[in-house]
Amino acid sequence: MRSTSLFQIIMTTAFVGFIVLGIGVFSMFGGAFGGKQIGPVLIWGTQSSQTMSQLLQALRTTDSATFREVMYVEKEPATYKDELINAIASGVGPDLFLTSEAQVSQFSDKLILIPYNSVSQSEFVSSYIEEGQLFLTPQGSLALPFSVDPLVMYWNRDLFGSAGIAQPPAYWKDFQELAPKITALDRSNNVTRSAVALGQWQNITNAKAILSALFLQVGDTITARAADGKLVSVFGQKTAAQTGNVSESVLRFYTEFSNPGKTTYSWNRSLPRSNDAFAAGQLAVYFGFASEYKTLAARNPNLRIGVSLLPQFQLQGAGAQMTYGAMTGVSIARGTHNPQGALTVAQKLTSQAAISAWVGISATPPVRRDVSVDTSSSASGAVFIQSALIARGWLDPNPTGSSDVFKTMVESVLSGSRQPGQAIFEASSDFQQLFPQGF
Repeated sequence: MRSTSLFQIIMTTAFVGFIVLGIGVFSMFGGAFGGKQIGPVLIWGTQSSQTMSQLLQALRTTDSATFREVMYVEKEPATYKDELINAIASGVGPDLFLTSEAQVSQFSDKLILIPYNSVSQSEFVSSYIEEGQLFLTPQGSLALPFSVDPLVMYWNRDLFGSAGIAQPPAYWKDFQELAPKITALDRSNNVTRSAVALGQWQNITNAKAILSALFLQVGDTITARAADGKLVSVFGQKTAAQTGNVSESVLRFYTEFSNPGKTTYSWNRSLPRSNDAFAAGQLAVYFGFASEYKTLAARNPNLRIGVSLLPQFQLQGAGAQMTYGAMTGVSIARGTHNPQGALTVAQKLTSQAAISAWVGISATPPVRRDVSVDTSSSASGAVFIQSALIARGWLDPNPTGSSDVFKTMVESVLSGSRQPGQAIFEASSDFQQLFPQGF
């Protein structure tokens, strides 16, 4: 009888707990779209305060009821993670915060999932570009996509023309013929003009993004969600039936451009950073983000810049066209003092109208499928939009740690201490160590 009473007490307590939890979830999101007053909503992010202020001001003119009390605070990228985590833990954090696809997994316990009864999975998939699905979990979305910055290929029209080459390469294999036609070496075998900046790590701007694009193109997603929804490493595990480990092939291809014994030799660690070399007219092909276009053009007004899609592989098993995209989403901070207002603002900040306004202000391609942009007078703009549609990414458990893994992998091959296959195997093992228990 005594044990039965104890059992009843436990079950009653658990039942009451579920009721309280249900009431809490309902009170947090149930009236998000029903209330007339949004209230103050504070947003943190690393986007420029100038551009975000322009966006909020534009949105206030059409939807004052929602955005009247919305404020944005710009944070320094170097300290953003720690400052955000500490502020949320102390109860003084923002209501919403901007997060990249590379950071969002680190913030998974610092945000409130946006439930599918607020933004359905069907609505999400049909509204946002493919890469946006990185934010989806079985229970809801970690963030709503806000912006995307795809990796593209910039090329020097004059250097191509001087070499008698009319079109930029569409496939990676084309660089094997292109490199010796453009790269110039002096008598000491020093590179004085380079066809392409590949092969190194330290002086190649966007090296991690370039390698990510290469691996993603051959089907290595680097990380993935297991059946239980947890994030796990799958790096280096992709194998094609007839080509062996395709990730090994990617690493071998990448590093050959820094091998003086190869005809593709075009780059070494003594050269300036790749973006500086391109701006100076000493590099024919530079892989950079769409957002870099204005800066590159401003640095050298005499530089005739072409913009094209990132080249693709022609390996067996390679799928659709793909590039890497730096995507940013809007997340609801755990501990927000205004969850209903935060949810409403997050949805409207990523709506068709808001993203249309953001595209005009930021000059970046839209993250939504239903936003149309007139690119009839902008060849580069058309490439940026197409690149956004084929952009992909991966959830990074530790951006700093994974950068170190990639760096070690590349430099171990360049030093000759590891063959590409061994370097991939060790990098795969190192990636596993980046995932906290129960991640």
